[in-house]
Amino acid sequence: MATEQQIPSPEDLKKGPVQFTNEEITNLRSLQAKFNNATVQFGQLKISQIKLEESETILKSALAELEKEEASLAKSLTEKYGKGTLDIETGTFNPAE
Repeated sequence: MATEQQIPSPEDLKKGPVQFTNEEITNLRSLQAKFNNATVQFGQLKISQIKLEESETILKSALAELEKEEASLAKSLTEKYGKGTLDIETGTFNPAE
C-alpha cells in the first residue's frame, strides 16, 4: 500500500526547506526538458527561415540577371533578323509578315 504524503501547510513551509518528492522532481525535470527541446526547435526553425530568405534573395537576383540577359538577346536577334517566331528545336526562324 502506498503511503500518502501530506501537503505541507503555509505555516510549515515558513519553518524551513521542504523536500520535493522524487515524482515531483521527475515531473519538473521532464517539463523542463520539453521546454528546452521546444526552444531548440524554435531556434532551428528560425535559422531555417533566415537561410530560406537568403536563398530567395539570391534566386531573385539570379532571375533578374536572366531576364536582363533574355531581353538583351531578344533585342540583338530582333535587330539581326527582325520580328518573327523561332522553333528552338529546329533552329528555324519564320519572319513576321
